[in-house]
Amino acid sequence: MNFKLKWAIYSLVFLLVLAACSDDDEVTDPEQTMGKVGNYWSAGASGYDDGRLTITQNSGGDVVGSLTFEGDTYTIEGKVTDNAIYDYVYSNGDKSKPFTLVKFDANVGDKWEFNVGNQKVVREVVRKSTEDDVEYGFWLVKTIDVKETIPTGTIIKTSESEVKEILWQFNHKFGFISATIKTVDGKTTKVNGYSTNAAD
Repeated sequence: MNFKLKWAIYSLVFLLVLAACSDDDEVTDPEQTMGKVGNYWSAGASGYDDGRLTITQNSGGDVVGSLTFEGDTYTIEGKVTDNAIYDYVYSNGDKSKPFTLVKFDANVGDKWEFNVGNQKVVREVVRKSTEDDVEYGFWLVKTIDVKETIPTGTIIKTSESEVKEILWQFNHKFGFISATIKTVDGKTTKVNGYSTNAAD
């Protein structure tokens, strides 16, 4: 897999660990969310270098994260709330147009949509654990699973997405658990989170 696609996969995963915008009634106090300075998430996929995202700044819930990947460091900005994750990947950074990635109180069948040009990206809750049944590091945890469907030809920034589907798994305490990513050329890569201090 080429570097461009590898970076696309990891940037999607780590950009969406953080949130871009929040509902007014959601708590953004870093002492009550995963957005505390120093919190980190590590993840890896077979055949690729591991990546780590560390929160370096938090101002009223607005966070800056430092992502190390393939020997380089990148800056990622977002917002972390107590109940949901939103992003602005498809709005190209426009924080007035948040797109829900997950709400931890959502139910199976809940769906969020975002129009990108004449395309519609859909995220749907397809599973929600009722017991600890998903491996994360040395633990078993509950997850809420969100299937993201990206139509062919969807433009992210200035390029067509090379990804057509992502199955996200999140946990309300640990945050990102995994992402199974399917590309337009038929390849599948699973990125597994394995370490975080966000639940400490």
